[in-house]
Amino acid sequence: MDCNPTQYPMEAKLKLGKDPERTLVDMIEYRRVIGCLRYLTHTRPDISYAVGIVSRYMEKPTVVHRQAVKHILRYIKDTVSYGLVYKQSRCNEELVGFADSDLTGDVGDRRSTGGMAFYLRDSLVTWTS
Repeated sequence: MDCNPTQYPMEAKLKLGKDPERTLVDMIEYRRVIGCLRYLTHTRPDISYAVGIVSRYMEKPTVVHRQAVKHILRYIKDTVSYGLVYKQSRCNEELVGFADSDLTGDVGDRRSTGGMAFYLRDSLVTWTS
């Protein structure tokens, strides 16, 4: 509650990886927080990418992974009023979609991360990361 809020869910160009040399953190607590964040992504698509990245390390989370999770929590504190809004409208139905990916962006196993978002008028109706 007394943390410094931030405007971004993840540090720019942050590259997390599996690092057996680092100090491990409490796996149960890490998984509990990740589970809560994953539940929150149903109404907060702005954190989907960041939560997806930190979810990769639930097997052996380290201090660096926990710091990334804390950064997401600091972002949530600053953006508590954010969420999905759906408005009724009689204007033209317009479906707009966006997609992006980073090819082999994971430093550990060279996996790619992709995402997409579709809007009906101004309302986000589906997304994935």
